[in-house]
Amino acid sequence: MPSVKALIGQLNVGSPTPVKNERANFIWTRLSEREPGAGAPVFAGLLNPNSQSGVFLNSAPLAGYEETDKEKLFDYLSTNLYAGGGAHSIFMKTWSAGLAYSNGISTNLTTGRLGYYAERTPELPQTLRFVIGELQHAEPAAALSEYAVAQAFRGTRAASSYESRGEQMADNLADGLTPEIVTRFHKEILELRRTPDLTAELARRMPRVAATVLPGMGVKAGDVRGAVYFVIGPEKQFAAWEEYLKSVEGPAARVYRLYPRDFWMF
Repeated sequence: MPSVKALIGQLNVGSPTPVKNERANFIWTRLSEREPGAGAPVFAGLLNPNSQSGVFLNSAPLAGYEETDKEKLFDYLSTNLYAGGGAHSIFMKTWSAGLAYSNGISTNLTTGRLGYYAERTPELPQTLRFVIGELQHAEPAAALSEYAVAQAFRGTRAASSYESRGEQMADNLADGLTPEIVTRFHKEILELRRTPDLTAELARRMPRVAATVLPGMGVKAGDVRGAVYFVIGPEKQFAAWEEYLKSVEGPAARVYRLYPRDFWMF
């Protein structure tokens, strides 16, 4: 205890000082140097000639813990219908079809972004077409609304070590994500749970919301403000992906190639 008290006595008391990061996007700057006019492209990816399969890393703004708008929370819940690891989920459907390993649709409630991730895809367009087809022909059972609500309570730290839990809680507090905010969010979700015929309401919204991270499902990627459509793979995956995008987005669609040197800090 004397050693512990001595250590605690050396800690400063006060508010954390936010780190001021440079706002310039050096990745896009380097891309523009060799591709004049590229700006911040809609579609881009990391060219990895050492791989055979492809990876999706798509995301778009949705809702997070700080969200209070009822419509946004409904939209968020709609994406949970086929999230997670249930037998009906996109993860299990895609995995069992052999079209991706780790994959699925999920929302990061800390950042407030909806994401679609898939790795080890045999061919990027093939996997995406499969996912879109599954969602478009899905007939959700009434019980799926309970599943969607339960997904909003995932991410507990109960099984983590004391050290990691303490670090994560400190990060949340430094970012202004207080227990009161998280509690309010969960109460809002439980209130939406009372909505009559909730499954039908969520099923009606799901295609529109999921389409923001699934190009070709009905929403033009260029119209989704703040979205990121990023892939990783060899040139053959890029070529197939670009051909697919031209068929669903228009002939002007282009996937810009990035290289490891574009991500160097200095």
